[in-house]
Amino acid sequence: MHRFAGFLVLAIIIAATGCGDASTRGATAALSDSTKAASQPVDTTAMPSGPAGGAASESLPPAGRAPEQIRGIYLNAYAAGSRARLAKLIAIADSTEINAFVVDVKDENGVHYPSNIALARDLAQPGEITIRNLKAFVDSLHAHEIYAIARIVVFKDPILSKAKPEWSITKPDGTLWQDKAGNTWVSAWDPNVWEHNIQIAEEAAQAGFDEIQFDYVRFPEPFPSLPKQVHPKAQGDRTDAIVAFLGKARPRIHAKGAVMAADVFGLSPNDPKDVQIGQQWERLLTATDHILPMVYPSHYLPTHLKGVPTPNKMPYETVFNSVGIGMMRVDKLRSAGASKTARVIPWLQAFNAPWVNRDYDYGPEQAAAQIKAVYDTGLEDWVFWHPGSKYEQVMAAFARTTQPSAQKFTPTSIMAQTFATLERAGLEVARKLAIQ
Repeated sequence: MHRFAGFLVLAIIIAATGCGDASTRGATAALSDSTKAASQPVDTTAMPSGPAGGAASESLPPAGRAPEQIRGIYLNAYAAGSRARLAKLIAIADSTEINAFVVDVKDENGVHYPSNIALARDLAQPGEITIRNLKAFVDSLHAHEIYAIARIVVFKDPILSKAKPEWSITKPDGTLWQDKAGNTWVSAWDPNVWEHNIQIAEEAAQAGFDEIQFDYVRFPEPFPSLPKQVHPKAQGDRTDAIVAFLGKARPRIHAKGAVMAADVFGLSPNDPKDVQIGQQWERLLTATDHILPMVYPSHYLPTHLKGVPTPNKMPYETVFNSVGIGMMRVDKLRSAGASKTARVIPWLQAFNAPWVNRDYDYGPEQAAAQIKAVYDTGLEDWVFWHPGSKYEQVMAAFARTTQPSAQKFTPTSIMAQTFATLERAGLEVARKLAIQ
C-alpha cells in the first residue's frame, strides 16, 4: 500500500538517528536493563546431547506481526544512522511495495546502538554507535508502516572472540583460529555466546523491532587450506549446535513479542547435508519462524545448479532453481507430517558482481527477473541486499503497491531429477531427523 510522506519523515528521523558524525553519538537509549549479564558463566548442561538434541521450541510467534507479503530491503548501520540516507530509503518504501527494512543492530563491528547490556556496552567500538535511540528509530519505521527487522550477526564476531578467547574457535595449538579474511570467530557450541546474542535480540525486541533476524548463524567454512577448527565445548554435529541456539533463543524472542528468523547459505536448499557449516535445510525449517536463503546469483558456480551455466547472467533461472528445490523439500517435509515449517523468504541481489562478470550490471531487469522467480516458486516474500544500501538502480522493478503475486509452482524435469538425486544422497535421513 502507499504510505504518507512529508514533514513527518524528517521530524522523526532527526529524533531517532545520529548525524553520521562520531562526535555527536553516544546518547543512551531508554531500554530495559538486561536480566543477566552475558559475561556470567552459563550452565553447559543446556547443550545438545545427541543428533536430536536442542529441539526448537514449539511456541508460536506473535500472531499478526508479520505482513501477509514481505517485500524488503537491507539497511546497513550507517544508512540507518544517516538522516539524509534514511529519509531517501523511507521515501522508496512510501512510494512502492517495499514494506520491510532489515537493519543492522549488531554485526562484525559490534552493536550499533547504545546498549544497556554490560558486555555489549564494553565491547562497543568507537564510531559504530550510528543509531542514537533504538526505540525512536523503530517508531519512525512504524510511522510509515514499515515492518522492522533487526539483523544480528552471531558467530562471526572478531570483537567478542578477542575479548573472550575461551568462548572462541581455536587452532590445535590453542591460539585463535582465523578465516581466510583474518577474522576470528566465537564457537557456535558455547552457551555463553548464545546468551550474549539472545540478550541483544531481547533488547532489540524490547525497543519495538517486529522481527529478530540472526545472520552468520553458522560455522565458518572449513577450507582444507586452513587449520583445523577446535571447539572446546563441541557436542553432536554442527547442525545440533545451530538448532540448539535457535531453540534457546526462540521462546525468549517470542516472549518479547517478536518473530525469529535465520539467514542461511543459498546452497542449503540444494545440499542434503549441512553445507559444512551447520545449516541442514530440513532441521532449520523446523527450528525458526522465518528462514532466508541467500540466493544471490553471483554466489553460484556453473557447477552448482543443473541447466544454469552462467548463474550471475541468469538471475531468473538461478533463483527459480535454487528456491524451487528448497520448496520441493519443504513440501516433502510437510507431507511427512511436519506441522510447523518456517516461512521461506529469499534474499535477492541488488548489487553488481564485477568479479564474476565485468560487463553485466544488475538493474531493474535483473531485479524483476529474481522477483518473478520467487513468485513462480509459489512464494510471496523477498528481501533485496545491497551492501551500501543503494536501491535506486533497481527500484523500477518494485510494484507501486503490495499485492499477492505468488503463482502455482511447477517444477521442471531437471529440478525433479535434482530432487531425486538429493534424496538418494541422504535427504530422507535428514527429513526424519527434522520431525522426530
